Amino acid sequence: MKIVIVGGGAIGRLFGSFLAKGNNEVTLVDIDREVVGAMQNQGIGVLANGEEDPEAATVVPVKAVSDSSSITACDLLLLMVKSYSTRVAVESISHLVSADCPLLTVQTGLGNIEVISRIIPADHILAGMTYMSGTSLGGATVRHGGDGLTYIGELDGSLSQRLEKITKLFNDCGIRSLTSRRIIGGLWCKVIVYSAINPMSSILKVPNGCLTSRMESIMLMKRLLDEGRTVAEACGVDLFRTDLYADLFDACQRSANNLSSMLQDILNERSTEIDAQNGAICRYAEDHGIAAPTHQTIFELIKLLERWRPGLEQL
Repeated sequence: MKIVIVGGGAIGRLFGSFLAKGNNEVTLVDIDREVVGAMQNQGIGVLANGEEDPEAATVVPVKAVSDSSSITACDLLLLMVKSYSTRVAVESISHLVSADCPLLTVQTGLGNIEVISRIIPADHILAGMTYMSGTSLGGATVRHGGDGLTYIGELDGSLSQRLEKITKLFNDCGIRSLTSRRIIGGLWCKVIVYSAINPMSSILKVPNGCLTSRMESIMLMKRLLDEGRTVAEACGVDLFRTDLYADLFDACQRSANNLSSMLQDILNERSTEIDAQNGAICRYAEDHGIAAPTHQTIFELIKLLERWRPGLEQL
């Protein structure tokens, strides 16, 4: 199968490596020419969790380009960019989307599907979320942090043939996947959980596992979960998971040694996805006349970190 992955970050590289090892023709698209050049010259380097020696990376050859206009056809598109890049990324590959080549968005943020559906027909869109984790290292190398499940679904909740085909493809390639009739609710659940983990780890500058080691951080994250659930219920969202607290602890334990993607962004002086996570929850809360003070405070703190960056350079 010809697969195009838009976004060469940690998750894009991990999915690309698994799918390429499964004898698929994989092309990654990324605007970072340094990353693209590394993938072109060396392939994707995958380090096992806990492995520190770059020489121990498993190298997986893939194609990589910065300009998707050179791609004329494919069988499946995976969108794995940060939420703030969604519109530009989808516009760049919209010529590839068709009934025979759906776009599967695998992003952790709210509002992406609405943005995508303004560019391509909604019936060509599939939604997904993954609990696979990884950390981008130098060049095109990625450290594989964990083998969490991936869920994919149709926007209308149906179980289609294309959904079954993609799920089988992923599982055959080692990406543990399930179809879901409630993918939108599942996405909300993940955003609620990670809108606690991501900004908390970024503000405190600690690996995810540290967040469950102190009662103060646990209680603060609990307030974020409670506010997020209240907002989701006000929006009429059918939440996929019933015990968000258990999901939070499980996510922290599975990625105990990982730096969250948001913390990686802060440390590398990149924009974060705070607008599509805590920011989105605040916007939905305002739309429904609900207070979400903890999310609003966390949102503002991350915005300040984006502006000033970590360290003492401002002193």
